[in-house]
Amino acid sequence: MYKKTLAKEFKRAKNFGRRHIEDIFIFRNVADNLHQKRILEHTKNLPPLCDEGSALVEKLRQDGVVITSCKNLTINSTPLFLESAYKIKEKLSREPSENVPNEPFLLASPSLVSNHPETFLWGLNEKLLNIAENYLGLPVAYHGMYFHRDLPNAKPVKSKLWHRDMEDYRSLKIIVYLNDICDESCGPLQFIPKNLSEKVSKKLGRNYGYTEDSLMQSLIPSHTWKSCLGPEQTVFLMDTVQLFHRGKVPLVTDRFAIFFDYTSRYPKRPYYCKSSLPKEKMISLAQGLSDQQIKALFWRDVVD
Repeated sequence: MYKKTLAKEFKRAKNFGRRHIEDIFIFRNVADNLHQKRILEHTKNLPPLCDEGSALVEKLRQDGVVITSCKNLTINSTPLFLESAYKIKEKLSREPSENVPNEPFLLASPSLVSNHPETFLWGLNEKLLNIAENYLGLPVAYHGMYFHRDLPNAKPVKSKLWHRDMEDYRSLKIIVYLNDICDESCGPLQFIPKNLSEKVSKKLGRNYGYTEDSLMQSLIPSHTWKSCLGPEQTVFLMDTVQLFHRGKVPLVTDRFAIFFDYTSRYPKRPYYCKSSLPKEKMISLAQGLSDQQIKALFWRDVVD
């Protein structure tokens, strides 16, 4: 246990050092220019979108977040996805929360997800990949899915605090609610609007790290914070790099939600990118996938 903790702390310190070296102006400028060059070169290769997909991408570009539903996304595999998702929900709801002391949520294990592959594979649907690629402007990397059971009255730590993700210049998370989140007591996903997120970053003097409510409220009034409310099977698409966000701690009951995670295949900080499943499990799920899906899943092995 001690060796594992020591290795984890060493890795964290190493990544902290790499991040700060990358933020030195000359290195940052070179990386930013290369990123823009790649976007310009890839413009002609972006996959076509249907009208619905185009509207979602336009709204994402404008606000960094858009609301829809499983039904409105009109994905053929959604019924199988939901059937499997509710099976995971039922099993995860029986897990004793004491198994994870000091944690605000339980995660479905890789083995549980692998036993219900329709959930993981839904995030590889080509319609979703096309939306992600058009929004990111570059070939898309799929980092998998995380099935959360958020616990009521948990201590607000980690993702329960305000933060911006830092893996890439842009990111896309697709969040599916599996129970009704109709008011603040249910623990909704919350965000700070795009223009105000930029102001907060400037006031903080940083784009990363966790920020508690008290500090955030001193920077920007709480009435400007937005909550993602909606019935079961509501879907939110959000750029978690552009927006400060958090999962509010539920007060009354567990919150069940699935998070699908995407960046470009040239992430700004690849050392923060990891898949939700081990590679051997991904290989076992990959049979029958298209070339586009394979490249998104095994993006580290792809040379474009």
